[in-house]
Amino acid sequence: MSPITATTTQVPVGEIHCQQNPYSRELQTTCIECSEKPDKKGFYQVKLHDTVLFPEGGGQPFDTGFIDDIQVYNVQRKKLEHIHYTKQPVPVGKQVLVKLDWERRWDHMQQHSGQHLLTAVLEQAPYSVDTGSWNLGATKCFIELQTGEAKKQRMPTPEELVIVEIRVNQLILDAVPVIVHTESFDESSKPESLPDDYVGGGTIRRVEIQNLDLNPCCGTHVAHTGHLQSIKLLHTEKARGGNTRLFFLVGQRVTDTLGTSLNVSRQLNNLLSVPQEAFVENVARLQQARSANQKTVKRLMGELAGYVAAEIGRRINKEDTDVVMLYREDADMEFLQTIQLAIRDQNILLGGGGGDGASNSNKVVVLAAGEKHLGGPMMIAASNDGALQQVAKTVTAALDIKGGGKGRWQGKAKNWKGIDELQKQLDQLKINA
Repeated sequence: MSPITATTTQVPVGEIHCQQNPYSRELQTTCIECSEKPDKKGFYQVKLHDTVLFPEGGGQPFDTGFIDDIQVYNVQRKKLEHIHYTKQPVPVGKQVLVKLDWERRWDHMQQHSGQHLLTAVLEQAPYSVDTGSWNLGATKCFIELQTGEAKKQRMPTPEELVIVEIRVNQLILDAVPVIVHTESFDESSKPESLPDDYVGGGTIRRVEIQNLDLNPCCGTHVAHTGHLQSIKLLHTEKARGGNTRLFFLVGQRVTDTLGTSLNVSRQLNNLLSVPQEAFVENVARLQQARSANQKTVKRLMGELAGYVAAEIGRRINKEDTDVVMLYREDADMEFLQTIQLAIRDQNILLGGGGGDGASNSNKVVVLAAGEKHLGGPMMIAASNDGALQQVAKTVTAALDIKGGGKGRWQGKAKNWKGIDELQKQLDQLKINA
């Protein structure tokens, strides 16, 4: 696919407008190239002379926005080029206005600068633990601390992490300047963290938190730590090789998460009728009560199943039918299994079932449960496989159900719309001897 191009060249990644002016929200520029046709995913690849949209890199996700009124869904770096992905072509040579989704960018800036600050504090004594990588997630971020076999650095204790959080929040209050340093690319001084395909010249960028930290970084950052607003450390979890992930929130995410938590707290307050500080105790008491109730229900269901099985035995012996079906909308698979076990324990389908000496060797019991429009489980029990398969054939012909088995047929229906008609058919069915 040959792109349509203009003579203007691109400003290379490392020097693009969003990196030099991360607070800019729009930019007048020129479209210099656009693919003739969309790719397999329906996207046109657009190159602009310069851009206010950050291409994914350094752990920071891509920006989204608009080129005039054409939506930009993704921005990626290819060596030193920046590629915008749109669902519509952009005319080559046209002067365009690139507009940024500022809320998304601002969130990314806060999380990214917050990560630099948190990492810097943890690298200092007395903690002296390095960050191996980080992740800017949609709702929370984490840094992966090198506590594993590779470096065996000590993970700060929960008490120390409280002190770390206090220290980082104090640095946020201090509004420490965040300064970006740039230098021309030099292979001899290329940072290890720089991608292998970052070649062909370009600019090396290093982000400094004044008098605290200096690291190579291509991302967009706040002007000073005061713009981070606050940080909240969340929890830890083990990662590959024994490393530890420390999850955190920065800035607006702290406020948003607190708002969500308060909303949940209000709902629980209404449901439990106790204040927040009594939630845990109250829920623990409810769990204990639920466990006791479940034991009681299980015992009562077992007793009820015994009575149901006995009634099935009475019908098998007294009624002129070979098949007895029980369908209950309020039952479930566990109840059906309990009934089936009671039928077995009472020898209902064996010779002499029901206690009167009559043979039930060709008798069949069909058990079904679930609301009519939702369907549910079905079990077929018989003393011989021939009788079982004969009834199963009748069942599958009458219902939208799938199942199988020898000795005991089991299936699940999508609905019980034909259950009444099936009952009539089974009432008249004669089992072949």
